[in-house]
Amino acid sequence: MSPCGSEPYAYDEERAIEGRWAKTARALRSVRREVPGSGGPGPDPGDQRFTDPAWSSDARYRLVLNGYLSWRRLLMAAAEAPGLPAHRRRQAEFLAQNLTEALAPTNTLVGNPAALRRAVHTRGASLARGTGNFLDDAVRRRGRPAKMPPGAYRLGENLAATPGRVVYRNELMEVLQYEPRTAQVHQVPLLLIPAWVNKYYIYDLAPGRSLVEWAVQAGFTVFAISLRNPGPDQNAFTLDEYVEQGPLRAMDVVREITRSPQAHVVGVCAGGILAASLAAWYAAGGQSRVATVTLLMSALDYPQPDTGEKPSAAEMRMLTRLLSNREGLVDGRRISLLFDLLRPRDTIWQPMVAGWLLGERPRPFDIWAWSEDGIDVSRALFDQSLHMAVDNTLARGRLRIKGRPIDLSTVTQDAFVVAAVRDHIVPWETVYNSARLLGGDVGFHLIPSGHVGSLISPPRPAAAYRTSHGALPADPEDWLSASFQQHGSWWTEWTRWLAPRSGPQVASRAPGSPRYPAAESAPGSYVRST
Repeated sequence: MSPCGSEPYAYDEERAIEGRWAKTARALRSVRREVPGSGGPGPDPGDQRFTDPAWSSDARYRLVLNGYLSWRRLLMAAAEAPGLPAHRRRQAEFLAQNLTEALAPTNTLVGNPAALRRAVHTRGASLARGTGNFLDDAVRRRGRPAKMPPGAYRLGENLAATPGRVVYRNELMEVLQYEPRTAQVHQVPLLLIPAWVNKYYIYDLAPGRSLVEWAVQAGFTVFAISLRNPGPDQNAFTLDEYVEQGPLRAMDVVREITRSPQAHVVGVCAGGILAASLAAWYAAGGQSRVATVTLLMSALDYPQPDTGEKPSAAEMRMLTRLLSNREGLVDGRRISLLFDLLRPRDTIWQPMVAGWLLGERPRPFDIWAWSEDGIDVSRALFDQSLHMAVDNTLARGRLRIKGRPIDLSTVTQDAFVVAAVRDHIVPWETVYNSARLLGGDVGFHLIPSGHVGSLISPPRPAAAYRTSHGALPADPEDWLSASFQQHGSWWTEWTRWLAPRSGPQVASRAPGSPRYPAAESAPGSYVRST
């Protein structure tokens, strides 16, 4: 799995075991009390699958619902049974969650009163449409239900559409420079670094929802790294190659084109590892080329239990093999499916019910378009990232890149860190603990959204986030208690924060330079590679 997928470990194992015993006992007592049809404990708050009136008014559906909920509670409690090693327990919880979500009655036509009612009202037309949707998904998507209508977005037109040019290309990446929108710009430019499992345009979604567009309009010279989908000849590329041919080379291009000695670096998810490591790498060489660091939903710290219960080398090799394609590369589509399985109700079963049982097609949504347009990863880098997570080498200062030690405490630049309350991939506490490893003045911002949704924050009336003043205490909950809500978009706060750290205003810069001439228009060629 991507380094972004770690979950915090419990350090007090004795207390955790006692809690699991109590939870198991409560579940068993609940099941004993809950006679099907007797109106026992209902679905979890926020579970939208059982909101149809039939689940409460029809005795047959009440019987099915109570039976399903009893079985689900018992299975989830069994997955947390004491005595299982920590990592085995997480595996059991993962399997139990996916099994109970897959066998929910609402995933079948007979067990879904809304689908049956629609079939009657449409005289079978909804079932005919659903059958067509199923066949289309089977052919186009290998049986995965569609989250959005195919062809709704076109790169360079209504997605990744901010005007710019390719100013550099090597075998790993293209560097994009965006055209200015203001007569003057800040002296210090921005370099956006994506995760190595995703395409860069999470930074440049639909117009009005693009961080690139926002930063350009705020008067910044913006560059972005667009990674190529690797080929078999790049399967041995490690973090050394990704840093050398990616951010390090891009920084040289950015500095030469802008004539600025420094650049701000921004990293999202695993791209935050690259951004923070880049700053630490320069610090190890006595170079000051990074002006500030912005980390978005990024995990740098993977705390481990004291019991030594870690995945074995054989298990990690098995995971790599399961995710690898015929060319030996770790398949981006399989990684995408793995992340879907972290919250299958929303990413698999809800789209299936809507498309196949109700006969609907989802509305266009730029985040879904991006999330399903992943890239493959070299097997060497994927193996290395797994070991980085298991051994926590980055946080412990044991990582070396191109011969230099990567010590996060030497990253003394000011940092702007964003985490998400409902992040199912990188819990906000993990992002918080990671931010505390940096050696500079760190501003931490907590967004009430999910892993990707928190990145998309154009100004709107309902926008808000939590932040605080002063140093970050050791306990994330202490920070949360002392934090305050700030109304507005973190995008606005971020560009306001960057401005005084970006030098004087200079004349706007057209893309390219004599050494790095502007070539084809953004989003370039590599983003279209599959």
